[in-house]
Amino acid sequence: SHKMAIKYEPENLTHYFYLSELKKDILDSNLKKKIEKIVKNNKSTKINLAYGNYLLSRYEKKSKNYGKELNYLIEGHQCFFGSRKEKFKLGIKYCFEDVLQISEGAKVEKLNQKNDSEIKPIFIIGVPRCGSTLVEKIIGSGMKFVPMGEETAVLENFINTKILEKQSLNLGNVLDVRNELSNIYKQKGLILKKYDCRFTDKSLNNFFYLELIKDIYPNAKIINCKRDILSSIMSIFQNNITELAWAHDLDNIFKYFNNYFEIIEKYNKVNSNFIYELQL
Repeated sequence: SHKMAIKYEPENLTHYFYLSELKKDILDSNLKKKIEKIVKNNKSTKINLAYGNYLLSRYEKKSKNYGKELNYLIEGHQCFFGSRKEKFKLGIKYCFEDVLQISEGAKVEKLNQKNDSEIKPIFIIGVPRCGSTLVEKIIGSGMKFVPMGEETAVLENFINTKILEKQSLNLGNVLDVRNELSNIYKQKGLILKKYDCRFTDKSLNNFFYLELIKDIYPNAKIINCKRDILSSIMSIFQNNITELAWAHDLDNIFKYFNNYFEIIEKYNKVNSNFIYELQL
């Protein structure tokens, strides 16, 4: 498909970028000259400039010129951010302001009676490129089948919708909230009696909602996927994670990681041994 796309759009560097992930040998000297010519063209779009710089960074990585690789990546991410500037500015505000307020203030009304549930979700949290996909695949391939939710975003979407509807950080009665959430998971085919109501949810930024998870699903397991920090940061920066606004600027990446570490550390002080720490 990428080869066909190049045939019809030979100047569109997006196609070469994704093809190079499947066929690294396309990154030859002739293509490099073509990329450099397109990047220098004043009429090139921000998207083409972004993918052009990403491609040039791969040439430098191959040659072990890591300083030049990083410079091309920085330039590429700046161009990509610029191509979606208004959307990404909202995403940055949400990530570094709104979601922190929500995670600190959102709550459910607890009950005096025993708060138990037959539902046993396994929440896999962490930062992008931390090995979480591998972990989920291992869990799903065990002797007992576990339905894999991958990145459902169920919790985040539900919480945001509730807060907008109620104009309050109080999400309501814990049983009502659990039932509503469980219905969403059931619609996705994840909660099934024959699998002991156990499933995975690999929405990594569920670390923002740890307290809520504990209240809503007392039988939940949480796995925090940990990887060498520099490896995670470089992997995020070397791979264009198109939908994450914060992933296109190193300062924002550091800021996101800091928030993640602070939230996990703070939670572990109050709820020791609730999170299973898994080093990749």
